[in-house]
Amino acid sequence: MISNSDKISRREEITEMFELGLKDATKDIDVVCRSEEDKELLLAAAKALGFEIVSPEKRHERMGVKRLAVKGGRNLDVFAQRISYDFDLSEAMWQRAKRIRSFGSLVVRDASLEDIFIMKLIANRPGDAPDCCNLVIAGLDYNAVYREIEAQYRKAGGAKEKIWINYIEEGIARLQDNDLTIPISDKISLLASEYHEKGQMR
Repeated sequence: MISNSDKISRREEITEMFELGLKDATKDIDVVCRSEEDKELLLAAAKALGFEIVSPEKRHERMGVKRLAVKGGRNLDVFAQRISYDFDLSEAMWQRAKRIRSFGSLVVRDASLEDIFIMKLIANRPGDAPDCCNLVIAGLDYNAVYREIEAQYRKAGGAKEKIWINYIEEGIARLQDNDLTIPISDKISLLASEYHEKGQMR
């Protein structure tokens, strides 16, 4: 998660930021910027460092990512606030995130395990399911997980923009098929049922 990338001016700071993000990385790295301007500036910095800026693939279709930065088999999936439909980077998510580094006025934070879990449930890309399993095994604050999901579901917005609740329900069902216990599964199913009922009323 990134804020204020427009304040980076020194090339060595930009290089250091990307080296931090890509160190030991073997999979895609999701970078969620807090504004469209920050995203465009980050992509410009990536391009200056030799990354190829490409359009997302089919596996990204349920996500809000519109540009990827690719270099040496490593992908940066870059978002601007919106993660999937109207599920976005909330202030609560930003506050839960751990502050890792500052580069001038740029702040880079790691998302909490709970929020990573939610985003991986929504994305369902190759590799996300085993990551979710590992997060469950490591231990999660399910109350925090549910509070974020419910808050995002209850905020104002069109019914079609809430389809991500289906993705979360489906992801939890897959985890339970693997004999993992997800304490909030019933409450998530109630939200998904409410979503379907609203759709039938239209």
